Amino acid sequence: MTKQSGIGRRGFLVAGGLGAAAAGYGAYRWNANDVPSSEAKGHVVIVGGGTAGLAVASRLRRALKNAQITLIEPERTHYYQPGFTLVAAGVFAAGDVVRPEAEFVPAGVRWLEDMVVGAEPERKRVVTAKSGAVSYDFLVLCPGLEMDFGAIEGVERARLGEGNVHCIYDYAGSQRCWTAIQKLSETGGRAIFTDTWTKLKCGGAPKKINLIAEDYCRRQGSRQKVDFRYYSALDHLFDVPVFNQRMIAIYAQRGIPVEWNHRLMRVDAGARKAVFRPNGSEAEVTVEYDFLHFVPPMRAPEFVRQSGLSAGADWVPTDKETLLHKSFREVVVLGDVAALPTSKTGAAVRMQAPVAAANLVALMEGKEPQRRYDGYTACPVVTEYGKVLLAEFGYDKKPTPTIPFLDPGVEHAVGWELKVHVLKPMYFEGVLRGKA
Repeated sequence: MTKQSGIGRRGFLVAGGLGAAAAGYGAYRWNANDVPSSEAKGHVVIVGGGTAGLAVASRLRRALKNAQITLIEPERTHYYQPGFTLVAAGVFAAGDVVRPEAEFVPAGVRWLEDMVVGAEPERKRVVTAKSGAVSYDFLVLCPGLEMDFGAIEGVERARLGEGNVHCIYDYAGSQRCWTAIQKLSETGGRAIFTDTWTKLKCGGAPKKINLIAEDYCRRQGSRQKVDFRYYSALDHLFDVPVFNQRMIAIYAQRGIPVEWNHRLMRVDAGARKAVFRPNGSEAEVTVEYDFLHFVPPMRAPEFVRQSGLSAGADWVPTDKETLLHKSFREVVVLGDVAALPTSKTGAAVRMQAPVAAANLVALMEGKEPQRRYDGYTACPVVTEYGKVLLAEFGYDKKPTPTIPFLDPGVEHAVGWELKVHVLKPMYFEGVLRGKA
């Protein structure tokens, strides 16, 4: 990072920007703890200690006075995954996006540091690697998703960075990516960015890192040395028309050609070649690269797919409004694993958590769930250093902006202030503690 570039961990503060961001912070779909107190009894097991699991655990612990709550999560480190893009952009330091898991497990919740390896919903129990079977009366299923690196021949998660192959969905990978982007600016070459053909968490991330890398090279005066290309496995850049139109315009303005309907099949890291297959074709397209950023296919964890919880699908069938499992009424599903017709983001989880918690309490009391989730999600798409396209929408795929004075169809500096300065503390101190 050069001092002249204007890029830094505290760069691009605009006059009045933090004030506007603070106003947005208050309006940004703030959710106080609105789960009513209950005397209901029973054993609630929460599978997954990520965003969804901790947010629900905090709300349930405050609401349920007499229930036993067990959180099953093997990891001792909690990652703020939305920050990985900014680590790869040189804005956040690696240490900015990690905190101890124990810091957010609510007092009174039993934390079982174990991995779930099986589920038997017919018997109301899950099976763990070290502790065996754990029975439940009610289950909150939010284990996150599985990134299937093995689905792309020639890449391994443990070897990210070799052959200049990168993926910012991995914590260490995001750090290596930042080093590689700086080198790319110095040496030039062909930079290939891809997405994937499955549903994925933070679908905007592949575009974010592409655009931020291009902007970095422009600011370093080396843009003409880099041939940026984007290969999409789909026929669009965003699933919401207004944001898709803006993204296509940005790519055109920045001179980044997009190849539609191309799936990344394999990578020869030694020869630096990426092989794609156009959708509906048996032919393959080989592209030489100097820098490659790819996204692995994603799906529910194996223990979910091999149990009756997924009904043989990649995702768990979930009522899109109540967040109840479609076959097992005592199971509430939220987060990345749920088969919901909306994007898999932390913003979506933040709106799902109070619905899931309130409806679970209602079930425990023998009542009909009344709370409804409208599909709200948000994806702050970083389009350049200092600007963000703040995409907010629901099930109807229409913009639902929470900062009324901003045009939701274009990028803004206020979105950058939210992304860089507001959302991370809001996540750690609000979302995970069930207060936002």
